Amino acid sequence: MQSYSCKSIACDTTFSCPEVTKWSKSLACDITQLSCPEMTADIPAPTSKPQKEIDDELAALKEIMRSLRTRRNSHSPISSIPPEILGAIFVHLVQQTQLLHAPDAPAVLSWLNIGNVCRHWREVTLGTPELWATPYLVSLQATEEMLLRSKMAPLKLRTGRKYRMECVQKTLMHTERLQEVSFPVFSHVFDSCTTHRCIVEFLDKLSSCSAPKLQSLLFEVGFKQTPQITIPTYFPAPNLRSLQIKHCDLSWASSVLVGLTVLNIKKLSPESLPTLDELISALRRMPALHTLELEDALPTLPFQMTSLPRAPCAMNVRLPHLKQLRLAAKMLEVANVLARIELQESITEVRLVCDGFSGNPNHQWNLSLPIISRTLKSCFKASPDKSRQVLRSMQLYSTSSCIRLHSSTVRNPSSWVGSESGACLDLDLLAGTPVTLAFDFPDDMRRSILSDLQKVVPFGSIEAMYFQIFFPCWDGFWTDLLGRGTTRNLAYMDIQGPRQALEELLKSLRSQKHSVSRRVGGRTQQRPIFAPVLSHLVLRGLEFGSSISKWMRPSDLLDVLIDRVNEGRGLDRLEFISTTGILARDVKLLREVVADVSWDEYESSDEDSDHDYDYDYDYDHDYDSDYDNPIDYRFYSDHGYSS
Repeated sequence: MQSYSCKSIACDTTFSCPEVTKWSKSLACDITQLSCPEMTADIPAPTSKPQKEIDDELAALKEIMRSLRTRRNSHSPISSIPPEILGAIFVHLVQQTQLLHAPDAPAVLSWLNIGNVCRHWREVTLGTPELWATPYLVSLQATEEMLLRSKMAPLKLRTGRKYRMECVQKTLMHTERLQEVSFPVFSHVFDSCTTHRCIVEFLDKLSSCSAPKLQSLLFEVGFKQTPQITIPTYFPAPNLRSLQIKHCDLSWASSVLVGLTVLNIKKLSPESLPTLDELISALRRMPALHTLELEDALPTLPFQMTSLPRAPCAMNVRLPHLKQLRLAAKMLEVANVLARIELQESITEVRLVCDGFSGNPNHQWNLSLPIISRTLKSCFKASPDKSRQVLRSMQLYSTSSCIRLHSSTVRNPSSWVGSESGACLDLDLLAGTPVTLAFDFPDDMRRSILSDLQKVVPFGSIEAMYFQIFFPCWDGFWTDLLGRGTTRNLAYMDIQGPRQALEELLKSLRSQKHSVSRRVGGRTQQRPIFAPVLSHLVLRGLEFGSSISKWMRPSDLLDVLIDRVNEGRGLDRLEFISTTGILARDVKLLREVVADVSWDEYESSDEDSDHDYDYDYDYDHDYDSDYDNPIDYRFYSDHGYSS
């Protein structure tokens, strides 16, 4: 007889699942056949009394065999687990499955296979209300069945790209049981007036009846929606701890802004933007706040602002539990709010996105710089409890009009190698990055802002730096950027940029004395040694000149490296990646002064124009892979369980 164990379910949960999916139905059928093969339906009906008596005996024997199989399975080790613990294990499985799949993907119901293992597991599954507390909103039949089986367990309403409005409405009727309500933005869904009206009706209902179990509320509305959804001022949800809204309005005196631990507000209408006093007052009502994200939701300032308003330190707000702070607005608006928030040692992540200036950019930068520097000071230090470590690496992406700077406590983050993510700052992909800065600025401010970065970032602790530079570099670029003598711990550099970046790098790397190099720029270098402990250099996408070119030649790099070897500061590893102008003979000579030289034999930049781009690539392919199979919304029917 077949005996079932934990291995049975380990395999099942990897499937995707649609009506309990075709494969789920076949799995149930397989289990049934293993336990007791069913008699075919086309057997002719018995016509004699002896045949009828024999059929009755066979049916009784079948029931005895089923009972014996159940008793035998009850003596297996896994059956000794109490139903309460088994139910808790199943709940954990469901939670992990919901993290892996979108709420509307059939695969989010793949956990239903646990009920197909044996009768005991099916009974535990049906008797654990928490398993059914996140209704599948694509099917009305599934929603009604899950609401029934969840009994009085707290409900989680989570919509995806696809859902049926009647399913949402049926779930929202259980206001007293709602624990989480999540409507993330999908433009093609929120164009529906029905959806907009449903959310408004739900909020109106909340303002008149209590939601005692509601802990999390997320509304992200398409920007074209008019009128915008407004969070009611009176909001009887005493246990609400997380509020995340986008393109929704609210009053900053609303009772919803009390006792929160997560506050995420994006894209408020101009009429709903707070004053500085209103914002600070609201933050004081949330002393346990650990995540604060405000995007285009900060107090505005007059166009020609010449100074920031000052307030006594006693008027500032202290958020002792704040771990994540993310602000996005104009430079001076960000600085204005930072000046009134006192960050504590609990802070582990700060992201500042400054998308422009109003008025005089240079003046506003000079006003903002000391505030930003003071705010970030605590982020760059290790905390006493070691929950925050000192920074070890930095990635700088810069064009002529923007800077994207990321930092990490890991020396060589694998996601940074060859990364071009700085081109479009995807904050969701930067988890674990303690400090992220994104500044947009006029072209004529590029040099001053880059030169001031050393006032914000403590380069002295940085061991690895990644640079992606997309503008012509000026004379003395690396000194202006990194300062004089501040890169004392810098051991790793990964550089991608124009030919001027390479030229300026070789100037900076030259030894002070006994140099065999030709003079660069017609002058002798007299300064502290640049990056004295540099041991690993990666040149990515750079361009060397030929022997008759005025550009930097491979022989110039060789001379500079010989200088550093003579000073006892030679490299251990040198890498050329997609770098032109390097030939096999150059690599052979470089290996005489650097023990490990890696070269990808990339000799021509003509290949760059020959890439074949697949413009027909389906970017939703990964997402849609969860939507392949139909679902059997009957879940567990009463047939087929004989053990």
